[in-house]
Amino acid sequence: MIELKGLNGESVVYDGATVAKFRHNGLDEAARNPVSTFREVQVKHKPGKRGKEGRYDVMVVLASFMSISVPETAKGTLDELVAALEATRG
Repeated sequence: MIELKGLNGESVVYDGATVAKFRHNGLDEAARNPVSTFREVQVKHKPGKRGKEGRYDVMVVLASFMSISVPETAKGTLDELVAALEATRG
C-alpha cells in the first residue's frame, strides 16, 4: 500500500486494486476507483518562493480525476506511486 500525504490534510492511497482520495486527515473518503481505470498521471513542480517550501501538484486520471498538492519532501513517495500506477498499464 502506498499513501501519498498532501497538504491541507488530503491523501491519495493506492492498495494494489484501487486508488482512493481522502480528505480531513483520512476521515472522509472523497473518491475510490479501480486501478484498471487508470489513464495517466500528471506532475507539475512549483518551486518555493520567499522562504516557502516548494510543492508538487499531482493529478491522477482514473474514472474520475484526483488532484493533490504535496510538499517537496514527499518526492520519494510520489515517485513510488507514479511507478506503481504506470506499471499497471502492462
